[in-house]
Amino acid sequence: MIAKQRRPYAVGAAVAWLSAGLAYLTLEGIAAAAFRPHYSYAHNFISNLGIPSDDSPLAWLMNTAFAVQGTLFLVGAILAVRAVKARKAGLFLTFAAANAVGNLLIAAFHSGPASHANGTAGVHAIGAVLAIVGGNAAILAGSRIVSGWHRKVSVALGAFGLLSFVLFVIELTASSALPLGILERCSVYSITAWQLFMAAWLPSRRPTL
Repeated sequence: MIAKQRRPYAVGAAVAWLSAGLAYLTLEGIAAAAFRPHYSYAHNFISNLGIPSDDSPLAWLMNTAFAVQGTLFLVGAILAVRAVKARKAGLFLTFAAANAVGNLLIAAFHSGPASHANGTAGVHAIGAVLAIVGGNAAILAGSRIVSGWHRKVSVALGAFGLLSFVLFVIELTASSALPLGILERCSVYSITAWQLFMAAWLPSRRPTL
């Protein structure tokens, strides 16, 4: 349960995470629809949508999605910790901050041939690792906030996201024919799913005096 005076923090966290998840999925969908000649969720990388080019005329929209996601993920984490008055939340907030920094780096430094030419490909890669690993690690660390079966859901989502990213990296280096787009999205959408899950869970906690 959440103390009555801390309930505004819970509502704020829910709004931040709900907004982050819905905004990310919506903006990604719009950017993908405008991609030329065709964008495949199964085979194309997410970062392809953020490369300013004739192929991705709405790249700025995808990069906005990255920035909004990272910022609101951290804001929601800070508010959630205040709402439940969580102890030992430093690790959770650290990983949430890593996710925020990673998403902002992805939004600012893009992948593709141009990034290799100007030397920013490495920065983009670092951003991707921070965003994906940081986000899923934050889910695992933040599982202490919830209880009962809700905690199990959090642990499952975080573990699934990290495992998906490990498989993605392995298959990427092995030049496998597996759908890399799906593996990458599993490691990212686990974070989105957790945000939406937490947005529904936090406000449902009964207030106490």
